[in-house]
Amino acid sequence: MKLLDRYNRISLLVTVLVIIITGIVYYFTISYILTYQVDKDLMVEENEIFEEIKLNHRLPQVFKSEDLKINFQSVGQDSVQRRFLDTQYWDDKDHEEESGRGLISSVSLNGVNYRITIIESKVETEDLIRMIFFITLGIILILVVVLTLINRLVIRNLWRPFYLMLRQIKLFNVTDHSSINKLDTRIEEFKEMNEEVSAMSLRVRRDYEELKNFVENASHELMTPLAVINSKLDTLAQDHEITNKQGTLIGELYNSVSKMKKLNKSMLLLSRLENRLIQEQELLNLKQKVLEATGDFQELLTAKKLKMHTHLHDAQITMNKDLLDVLLNNLLGNAIRHNHPEGEIEVKLNPGVLTIANTGRPEELKSDLIFQRFHKSPESDGTGLGLTLAREICESSGYRLSYAYVNNKHTFTINF
Repeated sequence: MKLLDRYNRISLLVTVLVIIITGIVYYFTISYILTYQVDKDLMVEENEIFEEIKLNHRLPQVFKSEDLKINFQSVGQDSVQRRFLDTQYWDDKDHEEESGRGLISSVSLNGVNYRITIIESKVETEDLIRMIFFITLGIILILVVVLTLINRLVIRNLWRPFYLMLRQIKLFNVTDHSSINKLDTRIEEFKEMNEEVSAMSLRVRRDYEELKNFVENASHELMTPLAVINSKLDTLAQDHEITNKQGTLIGELYNSVSKMKKLNKSMLLLSRLENRLIQEQELLNLKQKVLEATGDFQELLTAKKLKMHTHLHDAQITMNKDLLDVLLNNLLGNAIRHNHPEGEIEVKLNPGVLTIANTGRPEELKSDLIFQRFHKSPESDGTGLGLTLAREICESSGYRLSYAYVNNKHTFTINF
């Protein structure tokens, strides 16, 4: 969820809750005030009755009224508790029960206690409360709509510099020469963040250039001593006076130098892939390239007595030619290297999908480890970068390499 949407949702929710609570308090407050006003009117009527009795020594005459009902009832010597109450009374005009506010009091006349019941209509009061409530509700709805529009328009405009900067960060590429542009904003926080991001992009580009130069220079410098070592070993191997033990050591040195050369080339290629320095792509006949790659491994297949089954359909992809060669060689080389004698390799090519499956260790490999750098089985004599290179090649070309253990075969699938 975006920050602006989350803020709007929380702001709207809090506003509605506050307005609802305020509306409830407002409703009961108005109701209490109007009820108190009616109670005062009832007490005025009560005082008038007391004054009339005190002056004339008799119960006052009751006139018929639709909004005010006064009733006297003898209770003998019984006492009456004075109190206010909400009640109902019969409206002769509308012929229906209506709500009212009543006051029960008492008066003593000629030794007899009389209960006085005064009821005043609350219809007008309730209508007034209802009108106030609907007016308040309308104001609340208008306020919510206005607040929502203000949040969407004003706050979205306030956050525009942030989204502009975020778009620049997404488009930033360390291999390009473009930089994070300065934003025209008066908001100090965004201005400071823009300055820091711009400075960080410059530092990242500088560190990247230094690292790239270091990797390229280190790779280049390593090739020279490796070539010298290899040349010296060639000279030493041609010496007829070396013993069998020395010959064995020279052979081991040859293998170590060869592995160092492969490792150096793999590290350099991996660095170039991760930094997206290989951009050249062309339309390739994938079926033809697979046939060429499988043909190059025929001697190894024969030596290890492996059976290769191919099911190839026509397919074309857009990819760097050299990277495709490295990808196929790594996957086929792994299928041969990690297979057992008289094992099987199955290569399937359908439009958009290439699958290479091989027999081998009868257990599933850990898919979260096999693509990590320098991860290899204890019995492997490789560099541990083959599958890492294969995955980086696929990702740099926009493809996906996955592993699964299916039908007792280790299966690598490339979705083009």
